[in-house]
Amino acid sequence: MRYLAKGCCAALALAAQIAAFVAPAHAGACWTERTMPAAGLRQLDVMLMVGSLQCRTGADDYRAEYDRFLSRHRAYLGGANHRILDEFSARLGPLAAMDALDHASVRMANHYGIRRTYGCHELKLVAAALANGPDEELDHAADVLVGPELEDGGCPGAGVAVAAAAPVAIPGNR
Repeated sequence: MRYLAKGCCAALALAAQIAAFVAPAHAGACWTERTMPAAGLRQLDVMLMVGSLQCRTGADDYRAEYDRFLSRHRAYLGGANHRILDEFSARLGPLAAMDALDHASVRMANHYGIRRTYGCHELKLVAAALANGPDEELDHAADVLVGPELEDGGCPGAGVAVAAAAPVAIPGNR
């Protein structure tokens, strides 16, 4: 019994050391007021990307619209990613910041892979409208389309935000 207690204490001490080492990386990856708008843009991009893959075999295949969306807004979306990375880097360091953004992006993709918020037809209309619009429209689209479902950035204890999205007027859809 004495050996079991020593083994248990050693395991707990090791777990505490690991938690102390890992916890700051996760805590530093939480969205802040500064990163929330950029995170919304990242999630909008991920939502459209995942949808384009899910919808590629149906009548509403919108991969061409998504490619135009990316071509038109690549620099703007890249700037949003850099704002996230800059803030994460200040707290975590550059390598951990890239890992944290990758982790958050995977969580976003998994969210949309499991739970579709919008159908293929709606996503096609959104991608087409955004592909032809100015960069500033992306901010509004992110607020409306993903704002209620913005992933938590991998923060411990926050869980996945799965609030229902507000009804959205899709351009050209009445």
